[in-house]
Parts: sequence; C-alpha cells; structure tokens
Amino acid sequence: MFGGRNLSEKSRAILKIRAKVLDAARQWLNQHDYIEVHGPTIIPAVGDWPGHFEVKYFDKKAYLTQGLQPYANAFVANLGKIYTIAPTFRAEKSKTRRHLTEYWRIEVAQKCNLDTIIGIQEKLVTHICYSLSKEAVGELKCLSRRIEDLVKVQTPFPKLTYDQVIDMLQRDGFNISWGQNIDWELENHLSLKFIQPFFITDFPVGVQMLFYKSHPKRPELTLSVDLLAPEGYGEISGGGQMIDEKEVLLKKMAEEKIELGDQQWYLSLMKYGIVPQSGFAMGLERVIQWICKLVHIRDASAFPRLSNDIYP
Repeated sequence: MFGGRNLSEKSRAILKIRAKVLDAARQWLNQHDYIEVHGPTIIPAVGDWPGHFEVKYFDKKAYLTQGLQPYANAFVANLGKIYTIAPTFRAEKSKTRRHLTEYWRIEVAQKCNLDTIIGIQEKLVTHICYSLSKEAVGELKCLSRRIEDLVKVQTPFPKLTYDQVIDMLQRDGFNISWGQNIDWELENHLSLKFIQPFFITDFPVGVQMLFYKSHPKRPELTLSVDLLAPEGYGEISGGGQMIDEKEVLLKKMAEEKIELGDQQWYLSLMKYGIVPQSGFAMGLERVIQWICKLVHIRDASAFPRLSNDIYP
C-alpha cells in the first residue's frame, strides 16, 4: 500500500475504514461489558495450530503467537467477558489473495455456550456495518461499496451445518467427501450464493481445532462455527466451545499423538479446572477485504507481509 511516497485516494479510504472498523468493534464490545486484554506474543509451545514461526528466546526455543488461547482461559475465569485486538503470525506458504503471514485478529471469549457466541458475532458484524454506513460514506463511495450493501446486513444470519454444506457442494458437482476440509475454492463458491454473512456449524473432529468440545449427540462433530462473508469473500471468523474437562482433553491429545511435555503450559492452566467458555477470532484484514471490495488481502494492510517476501 505504501509503495510510493504518496497514498492514492483508494489507499487512504481503506486505512480510514480500517480505523473505523476497529473503533466500531471496540465501541460495541465496551458497551456490552467486555474487557480488553492482551496476551503474550512469544509463547513456549504451539498446540495443534499449523504453520508456526519458531524464534530463539535467549537459550530456549519459542514461537510467535497464533492467537490468545490458551491464555484466554485465565482471562475469562477472572473477568468473564474479554476481547483482544492483536497481531497474529502464521507460517503457511499459502499464495492466495486471502492469506497474510502477519495479520490482526479481533478475538472474543466469555462464559457461554456456542449459540451465544454465534449471536455475539452476528451482532458485532451488524454493528460494524451499520456504523460504517453512517461514518464512512465518502470512503465507501471511493471504493465503490454501496451503503445499501452494509445496511442490509441484519441479524439473524443464515446458518448451515457442515453436513448441509457437503450435500450442497456435492449437488453442485464438487468432488468432496464428508470429513474433508472446505478449502478456499469451495468457500468462494458457497459465499457467492449469499448477499450477507452466514455461518457453517458442527465441523467434524480433525477439520476444526483439537480443543473444541465434541457435539453431545454426535461425538464425531465439534461445537464449532465459521462465519463467511458473502459475494465470494469466504471465511472471516472461526470459533467454538472449548473443552472444559482435563480428562477429555488428555484423551484427545493422546488420540492425536500430541506430546504432553510440549503442552504443560496449557495443561497447567487447567490444574484447578477450566471455566466453560466459547470464543471466536475474526480476521481484521479479511473483514476489510470484504467491506472494501478488495481483490487481494494485501491491500487491507499498510505494510502487508506475504510468504514470499520478508519485507512488508
């Protein structure tokens, strides 16, 4: 974005909208009694998240964070409703128009079940869209985003289960089997069917994060959810209900052949039990990409960092 000395009118509009998205998000969360917190950027182990950056911490090996978990557990236990807005690092060599190796996330967690956290996401996104329709008229016009597109983002959002999505994709001619990941090409196809954001719930174990609780009626599924933007932009947020029983977590880790020694920092937080909670992480640049109608996610960041270049 800052390739030349002076920003283009479009780039200035994107940066202003980015600031207004964050302002609207903080406004809504603060008004609803969420406490802003900040976790560490350098962590001692990485859990089951793929694509981590290893760093040298004096004479020890450490990693750059990929999110607030598991520190969110401690914050929720003491504060109840929390959020953070922070950078995240992921060492995936994904060369798509939707991936950055350094990006920002709006993460929210609280003492609640999955249905509650789904409702929080749609209310937050609706508030952001409504706020922009009032406070960013000039910027949206510059980016050819109609005000009406944001005003029509209303709750409740459509909800589909993973099972329903697989059936839909198979009917549309895609060669996908139950249990497979819904990749970017499939997300793009699905989101072209909608004019406002929509949810996909109940992903199978293995497709979603290890630490999500199993579905009480179908243990092969997790209490998980993705939020997808319409118009072909795909996933902008993911979340779920966390496991709150140490024995269940240990069993899952054994099934996935995860070394317990590498997870002592996480398990230590469960020593005195863990508060039942759910949460989500929303990719800021993906939200900006959708709202600003950007072809490539790199335009949503002033200094985008891609996998093929160390210089942002």
